[in-house]
Amino acid sequence: MCGIVGILNSNSLKTEAIDILKKLEYRGYDSSGISLFSSKRIKTIKSVGKISALEKKIKSVSDRHFEGVIGHTRWATHGAVSRNNAHPFYDDNLTLVCNGIIENYIKIQKLYKEIPNHIENDAEVAFYFLSYLLNKYNNPDLALKIFKKTIKGNYAFVIYIKKNKSFYLLKSGSPISLSQNKKIFYVCSDSSILSNYHDKIYHLKDGDFLKISNNEVFNLKKNTPIIFEKNINSSNSHDKGSFQHFMLKEIHEQPRVLKDTQAKYDNEYFIDFETKFTDLLNSHKIILVGCGTAYHAAMIGEYYFNKLTSCDVSCEHASELRYKNLPKKKCLFIFISQSGETMDTLMSLKYIKKHSHKAVVITNSLQSTMVREADLTIPTYAQKEVGVASTKAFTCQVLSLANLALHIGKIDMSINASQYNKYYKSLKSLPNKLQKLIKDFTPVAKKISKKIALANSCYFIGRNIGYPVALEGSLKLKEISYLHSEGFAGGEMKHGPIALIDKNTITICLIPNNELYEKSLSNTQEISARNGKIIILSSLKISKKKSDTLEIPQLPRENFIDTPFIYTVPLQLISYYFALSEGTDIDQPRNLAKSVTVE
Repeated sequence: MCGIVGILNSNSLKTEAIDILKKLEYRGYDSSGISLFSSKRIKTIKSVGKISALEKKIKSVSDRHFEGVIGHTRWATHGAVSRNNAHPFYDDNLTLVCNGIIENYIKIQKLYKEIPNHIENDAEVAFYFLSYLLNKYNNPDLALKIFKKTIKGNYAFVIYIKKNKSFYLLKSGSPISLSQNKKIFYVCSDSSILSNYHDKIYHLKDGDFLKISNNEVFNLKKNTPIIFEKNINSSNSHDKGSFQHFMLKEIHEQPRVLKDTQAKYDNEYFIDFETKFTDLLNSHKIILVGCGTAYHAAMIGEYYFNKLTSCDVSCEHASELRYKNLPKKKCLFIFISQSGETMDTLMSLKYIKKHSHKAVVITNSLQSTMVREADLTIPTYAQKEVGVASTKAFTCQVLSLANLALHIGKIDMSINASQYNKYYKSLKSLPNKLQKLIKDFTPVAKKISKKIALANSCYFIGRNIGYPVALEGSLKLKEISYLHSEGFAGGEMKHGPIALIDKNTITICLIPNNELYEKSLSNTQEISARNGKIIILSSLKISKKKSDTLEIPQLPRENFIDTPFIYTVPLQLISYYFALSEGTDIDQPRNLAKSVTVE
């Protein structure tokens, strides 16, 4: 969470800082601020709310006599959403911003009487602690070394000290990158954004302690050279086009990005599969790991591997995995993350690597930390996803897992050539099928959203590969509309959740045409018998039993491998149009952030 920017020696400090902060807003949008600085003074402006509020506030502020700027957009972790808790923190000599969490801030606060005891914000405690050290020691470099040695946690700091006219970067866990263009320096939490400013970049490593002084960069961490590399130009499209929201645009982009991703796999990435994926093919066990939407993709992947291969496969929440004992036999872990910076997932990746297991990463961000940590990366080609609630990145993750399972199943002869060709053809035909589905289902989704508006709670049920799709549908609805929602395995309803059903609830039932069709239909009747309203999504025509069952047009015919795609897209549209009717902030829902970079 949180986004950081730093710029030195630019002629457009204010404009560029705001432009970068807007692109970082997906990381948090509770409050924001900037500090303009020079060797003579520090000027700080902070605001509660989105970057647009800060932009208005600094409109009349001139950056003409300043040499640099640092900025921050916040996702609150410690302390309320307020101007006081917004970054940067500053005094006459020091200004700093921080991304991450200082885990021992309470201990530091108690040890030093110079730190006010009413402070709730861990970064503000860090600010007061560093200010105390700078006053105590005449050497800012020494003060910062003591500061760095004392604080514990996963963080990235950007710091300016007026006394020695120096700019410092510290990294431990949280991402931060530096780009240099002659005498101009850019610092950012998201390295892809910096590709717009220069094509050379340095991704700070954990433990790095950089100092920029007199237009030169030094690493105060001994024996650690700073080697700039080429920064891949990234398409950072922040234009909604004709769409009202990024989320709707990204739902509509799915046919194209799935087509692009499949083409890359066919023509480039999965060529010479057996050589490239030797570790995957020779693994004792495969463990799929993710958080939130990525975990639901992992669950779908588990169903794919279970049916199409002979692999022993399971799923883990990344937030739980790193606190478990790992198998003694060597396993292959597949980590799934849209941003490649999800802190829980990243720390789990580092944890398994420490125990000598192999790691594959599926991500949409090829410049991310996870890519640099993994043994192998499988890219998705969803392009930039701006909406906080994931749509196209999720379906591209599922496509990646479908291709993996298909290739392995063919090699280990769990499926024959005919089955492989059938499923592969289904993946190739997905873009056209989904293009039509989005068009046809949009008016249906609007109708369903009106039904949901009459309910106090909305539940989703599915069986087998439809179960994680139900979980994902529920997550989308609660993320962007704030309506209470849960997803359940259809067969589990009678084991407890059915107690929630009454006339004020509505349940969306996913019933693909498969071997569990009759059992899934029975689950809907159990709900209906308890006066719960139901909406059935199926490729088969199901006759209405009761007047409170909304009649829905049939979905396209599905098979095992394309079921998740065909049932996910309608749920995305339902969630979007219900949230639209509720008037919520769809692209930036409350309390959430796109890239979860704290544990």
